[in-house]
Amino acid sequence: MQHYNKPKSSIHVIARCLLTQENDLILCRAKGEKWLFLPGGHVEDGESVENALKRELLEEIGDYKYSEFNFIGICKNIFSLDDNNLQHEINIVFSAKVDGEIKISSRENHLEFVRVPKKNIADIQILPTAIKTGLIEWINNGKIFYKE
Repeated sequence: MQHYNKPKSSIHVIARCLLTQENDLILCRAKGEKWLFLPGGHVEDGESVENALKRELLEEIGDYKYSEFNFIGICKNIFSLDDNNLQHEINIVFSAKVDGEIKISSRENHLEFVRVPKKNIADIQILPTAIKTGLIEWINNGKIFYKE
């Protein structure tokens, strides 16, 4: 059995969105990194997941036209922050469609957005890895996913 240290913080609840634009996915990347992730961020105390997602997308991308959020899955993720601490997060994932004529760009200097053909999802590095597995399944069969 793996030994876990007491966390320095609580479990993080993260609202994420798989943005689609025509046949492409809109993914996020920290500048200088090769791996990608879904836009979104932390749910604050007393905030609904949907409102957190709207707030985070507004902060990251700005105001744009998108469809309503559709819940598509949950992904638990535990990863190492350093040698002594594990981080635990629960990602609540939605999908939304973005109007095809809008160019998505970041409002935050450390982030950039990448448009990737949906058919290429298996060939790109998306973190956490379990979210990528869930996304591929959802794209292929439309079923809600739960991944650890």
